[in-house]
Amino acid sequence: MLFLVSLTVFSQNKKFSVEVNYPLAFSEFVKFTGIVDAGLKYQFTTNESINYGASFTFDYLKADRDRDFVRDYLFFHVNGFSETIIPSLNKIHVFFGAGFTYVTHDSISFFHTDDYTDVIKDKENDSGFNLKFGAQYDLSSRFFVQSYYHFIRTYDKSRISDNIFKIHYNQVKLGVGVRF
Repeated sequence: MLFLVSLTVFSQNKKFSVEVNYPLAFSEFVKFTGIVDAGLKYQFTTNESINYGASFTFDYLKADRDRDFVRDYLFFHVNGFSETIIPSLNKIHVFFGAGFTYVTHDSISFFHTDDYTDVIKDKENDSGFNLKFGAQYDLSSRFFVQSYYHFIRTYDKSRISDNIFKIHYNQVKLGVGVRF
């Protein structure tokens, strides 16, 4: 914390920002409980009309898909983003991002035979892409609040056949951030 405070006091350009969000996740097959979303952004350009940059975001969610097994989902996103400031509303920044997503989560499989049921717990890893669109409101030159929609599509290969499944995750995120 002291490190972040010292950076905000001495930084001139404020090209970095750190954000913490609460993710509200929606899926057709899984009931998610959002734990935390945290990210780091770097702006390559900082001008009055449009900014470009890169970001790294980490999501941690819990999923209750099976009665006796709660899964931990960890999402890692690497994005490029574009941010524009609305001239008549200079405290509002609208942004769009796109990039790569890597997901790791616990997996459970039940294999039934005539004599017994075998339960296998494992880790699964999927990858795909993501898109995000949202807005930030400046509370001051350093602090902001934000909200954005995050669409995530990953691809999962079936354990039984060679079929590949598209999995969609939809998230709405609400949070705060600091620029330094």
